[in-house]
Amino acid sequence: MGGLLAILILPPTYEVQMKILVDRERVDPVVSSEGNVIEADRNLTPDEVTSEVELFQSRDSLEKTVADCGLYEVKNPWSLAAMKLRALGALGLAPNKDTRIFQAVLQLEKNLQVIPVNNSNLIKITYDDHSPQMAAQVLTELGNLYLVKHAAVHRPQGTSEFFQQQADQYKNELAEAETSLVKLNQQTGIISADFEKQVTLQKVSDFDLALQQTRAAIAETKQRIQALHEKEESVDSRVTTQIRTSDNPQLMADLKSTLLNLEIKRSELLERYDRSYPLVQEVETQISQAVAAIAEAEARPVREETTDQDPTHQWIRTEMAKAEADLVGLEARSKVMSGALSVLQDKALRLDRESVVQRNLLRAAKADEESYLLYHRKREEARIADALDQRRIVNVAIAEAATIPMIPTGLPVGIKLFLAVVVTTLLSLGLGFLSEYLDPSFRTASDVKEYLDLPLLAAIPNDGN
Repeated sequence: MGGLLAILILPPTYEVQMKILVDRERVDPVVSSEGNVIEADRNLTPDEVTSEVELFQSRDSLEKTVADCGLYEVKNPWSLAAMKLRALGALGLAPNKDTRIFQAVLQLEKNLQVIPVNNSNLIKITYDDHSPQMAAQVLTELGNLYLVKHAAVHRPQGTSEFFQQQADQYKNELAEAETSLVKLNQQTGIISADFEKQVTLQKVSDFDLALQQTRAAIAETKQRIQALHEKEESVDSRVTTQIRTSDNPQLMADLKSTLLNLEIKRSELLERYDRSYPLVQEVETQISQAVAAIAEAEARPVREETTDQDPTHQWIRTEMAKAEADLVGLEARSKVMSGALSVLQDKALRLDRESVVQRNLLRAAKADEESYLLYHRKREEARIADALDQRRIVNVAIAEAATIPMIPTGLPVGIKLFLAVVVTTLLSLGLGFLSEYLDPSFRTASDVKEYLDLPLLAAIPNDGN
């Protein structure tokens, strides 16, 4: 009867079930100062699933569930727990709220089962309670707390604010570096020291090559002038172009005409005077001189010789003049290029010094820019991760939510009653046989004769008096 009453009085137990799927669909970037550091995609390991199991049944989640769902409170005043609590209260031994919460947490751990499903990423959670609504509420509360805790422990909090602070810091440093670079460019008038230095060095190389070529041309021109001078001394300035020999007709005609006049004059004088007359003798002398002159003229003909400037000598003089003019130009050019080369070399040295300062500023600005872009991108990644966490888009999901069970767990009441009758009957029979076996008294004459091995003389019945 006690077993039957216990089956009928004790409330039934309801079991609520929930399943959680653990996956790796969302891969969060690793919190690092390196860019694009992403955890490698791989399959879940059994240890990771086990970690999620322990995370689900963490003590703080259980305590919050007990407090939120009121599991530490006794809601049925006629239950054994309520009567026990009233009895302890009457004796002044009733536990306080913290103790009752702790006891409820232990009971929750006892009734809660979190088991990974073999060869899968599923975690099966079951919870037994006398109230189906309370059982479903407890698992729903635990599932929500687990999602929040999963997001909290798998990604550190405050990363978005940290990356925002770092991005702002490097943004300010970048602005300062750019301002310093602009001031340097304004002070020096140099936009790109490295580029201008390369251009200047190229010009230095070109000017140095041109200067060497000019100096070589100067040496070559001097040698050319010296060779032309030597050649000029060995070549005459004029050359005979034509030689012509002939009599002088005009002279012969004049001489013959003079001779004829003298002979006529002599003839006239001889008609008047004797040959010894001085005037005649004078004429005779003139005639002799005229004849001698004619003979001399005939013996010595007229020689005409034509000369002209020597083209070789003229070419030498022309080339020498050109070489001397070229030498003056080349020497002037060499002097100017030497000065320009010195200026370019000084400029290259100054640009080299400026390029060191400018490179340092550019390097600092580039480093600040890279850091700013890195932390800006990290901040955006952290913001996206925060948004995903707020919407509970994480690597775990409630695959099967907790629902209120319609029927209790275990066997039906009729079968329980039948089994209770069978079990209590067998137990009663067993207790009867056991008590009979353990009872040392004699009940029949055959027991006395059997155990004492003595003859029975008389037996007095026990009538209860």
